[in-house]
Amino acid sequence: MDAFLAQAWLELADGRMHWLDKTPCTIGRGATSTLVLAVPGLSRSHAVIQPGPGGGYLLADLRSTNGTYVNGLRLDQVVALRNGDRIELGEAAFTYRCQQTLTPAADFDPTAVQVYSGTCWLLLLDLIGHTARTHEVGAEAATADFKRWLELLRPVLLHAGGTINAYLGDAVFVYWRQDRHPAEKILATVHELVRLQTVSPRPYRVILHCAETRISGGLQSESLSGSDVIFLFRIEKSTKDLGSACVLTEAAVKSLQLAVTARPLGRHPVRGYPGEHAFFTLPAR
Repeated sequence: MDAFLAQAWLELADGRMHWLDKTPCTIGRGATSTLVLAVPGLSRSHAVIQPGPGGGYLLADLRSTNGTYVNGLRLDQVVALRNGDRIELGEAAFTYRCQQTLTPAADFDPTAVQVYSGTCWLLLLDLIGHTARTHEVGAEAATADFKRWLELLRPVLLHAGGTINAYLGDAVFVYWRQDRHPAEKILATVHELVRLQTVSPRPYRVILHCAETRISGGLQSESLSGSDVIFLFRIEKSTKDLGSACVLTEAAVKSLQLAVTARPLGRHPVRGYPGEHAFFTLPAR
């Protein structure tokens, strides 16, 4: 995929997404800005985000009256943006997002502190055949598919109270804390994600696990760790040949009280985890 196509975007406070591309994105009140916002404290031409070396993006203040802030610190020079950075321009606030290549469990933030340890539902939404699709139709068309896919699913996840922890290339990693969300909400969300598979611009898989998880808070975002987080990503690879677009672990089935109704997919090995593990799928509705 092209390094500048659909790999980075701004998440606005009202839920909208503004995609970044090869051209500089100016933000301000003026009509000539790329992203025009009529909010207090914003200058006519306030800040600019532009492609930097290595496929990333740089943020610079354009001598605005009220300044540009990243993670609470006022900019005095150009800064390279990192996934999860919070950008504030006057009363406008954004979150910078980009597709990542590492799993959350592999990330390490030395400033992070543990904020929660307990049971979470862990969800992975994975585009099927995205690399092959890119080779077949080209990066621009595949990127357009990715945009439509993300714009279809993201509102469902946010409405259900899910925390989108990472955008991992052609996958989205989401979690819910069990102490804050009822099982009924999670089950309804999974059913809705399965329903949307019929109208999605590209096929995708829904993979759900439930496990003890450690959550640490850093400057950019929360990071999840624990062997079961890694297990979720290993499941994605181990269950590709099962032919099911929805895969639930035994722990997920138990947490959602689906033991009687879930359809078994058999027991299968997962690399790095001893023995064989039972997987299930949702019954047709």
